[in-house]
Amino acid sequence: MRLALSLASLAVLAACATPQERCLAGVDRDLGINAELIAQTQANLSRGFAVEQRQSLRERNTFCRGTTESGEPVLTRCEKVDVRTRNVAVAIDLNAEREKLASLTERREVLMSGRAEAQAQCLARFGS
Repeated sequence: MRLALSLASLAVLAACATPQERCLAGVDRDLGINAELIAQTQANLSRGFAVEQRQSLRERNTFCRGTTESGEPVLTRCEKVDVRTRNVAVAIDLNAEREKLASLTERREVLMSGRAEAQAQCLARFGS
């Protein structure tokens, strides 16, 4: 969920950014996602299980405000849907999770090694 909010925030900021700023932000986007996934995997290993968010829907009858054709306020019966989000513990394969962490860590090194060059390309392309 935090990852989705982070990505949404980046999208909003990117809309206001200059081309150079968007280019530089793109360089760090994959690195940021990688860091979030590493933190999540480490937390799963520490706990020994993963935590997933699950949503359930519940319809309920209630009253809604409306207006008549003449514009007078009126209450009518209607259905509303309540969405409930809860965290659920999920069993994981700890060996697979360790392998995933190793893979993510290797990928971080690749991203970090190419970061300076990619930033330099952004600066050269769009001016400093």
